[in-house]
Amino acid sequence: MQDAGTPDHPGQLLQRVQIVKGWADPDGTFHQRVVDVAGRKDNGARVDTKTCEVSGPGERQLCSVWTDPDFDPNQRAVYYARVFENPSCRFSTRICNASPESPGCGDPNVPTTIQDRAWTSPIWYTP
Repeated sequence: MQDAGTPDHPGQLLQRVQIVKGWADPDGTFHQRVVDVAGRKDNGARVDTKTCEVSGPGERQLCSVWTDPDFDPNQRAVYYARVFENPSCRFSTRICNASPESPGCGDPNVPTTIQDRAWTSPIWYTP
C-alpha cells in the first residue's frame, strides 16, 4: 500500500495496515478479528494542535504477507485490509486556529485530530 495523496491533500505518512476478518459461527453469531500486519499504532507520530504541524515517524509505503492462522476451509469468511495514516488536525481544529471565536471552538467534546484511513474491497471466502 503506498500513500500517493492528491494536490489538495498530499496525505500523511502511513502508520499501519490491518487485516479485518469476519465470520459467523454455527449459531449465526458474527465475529470479527483485527490484526495489525504492518507498521505500529504506537509509532510515535504526533500532532501539535495549535499549529497543526505533524511530527514523528511514519512510512511512505507498508508491505506485508499475512496468513490466517485460524483459517478453516469449511467456514465462510470475509477479509479486507484497512490502512491508517498518521494523525493530523481535524478540519474544525484548523478553523478554530484561524478564528478562535467560531462556533464550537473550545468544546471538549469535539475531537481536535483525525486519523484518515482507507480500506480495500472485501474478499469473500466460500467453501
